[in-house]
Amino acid sequence: MEKSKVVAWLKKRKWDLVFYGVLAVILFVPSVRMPVVSTIQRVFAFSPSELSEDKQKEIQSFHWELETLDGDIVNFKESKGKVVLVNLWATWCPPCIAEMPSLQKLYDAYGDQVDFYFVTDDEPSTINRFLSKNNYTFPIHMAYSQPLREFTSRSLPTTYIVNKEGKIVIEEVGAHDWFASKFQEKLNELIAE
Repeated sequence: MEKSKVVAWLKKRKWDLVFYGVLAVILFVPSVRMPVVSTIQRVFAFSPSELSEDKQKEIQSFHWELETLDGDIVNFKESKGKVVLVNLWATWCPPCIAEMPSLQKLYDAYGDQVDFYFVTDDEPSTINRFLSKNNYTFPIHMAYSQPLREFTSRSLPTTYIVNKEGKIVIEEVGAHDWFASKFQEKLNELIAE
């Protein structure tokens, strides 16, 4: 190909090349990929939806021991008869990171009315760095005993809302806007029951 044809082809497609170059950086540079992907997922996160009554599962046994970051052992059965949010997540998971700001707002607003369990398998040092970097204050737990059968998921994040009767009324996989007004209305209903 002649040099002038190559130059003309490059000029004609320069914005395509810039776009694909930026896309390559986003996809292949981890320090750039995580915040970009998380931001995109946050933009497209919707309010969680309630399960139809026939799909709601009742928790059979509330016995589930969890360890806090301070090394204390707590038992999930302490939350029996309360409204509970269980979030399975990880520090390396873009959709988990995308929904964390809305979960922090929810915890700030409802922390005294709802029991929150943010459950991860990450190392405590990794979790502490993540919390500190993002100024998150919600309670973190690590499974100390086998997780409840009703809380097994192969996807992160997975979030469950349990009503006072012990039924899972919301089960969502992926990033969601947990501070959406529609969800807050539902949460207020569950608390008032």
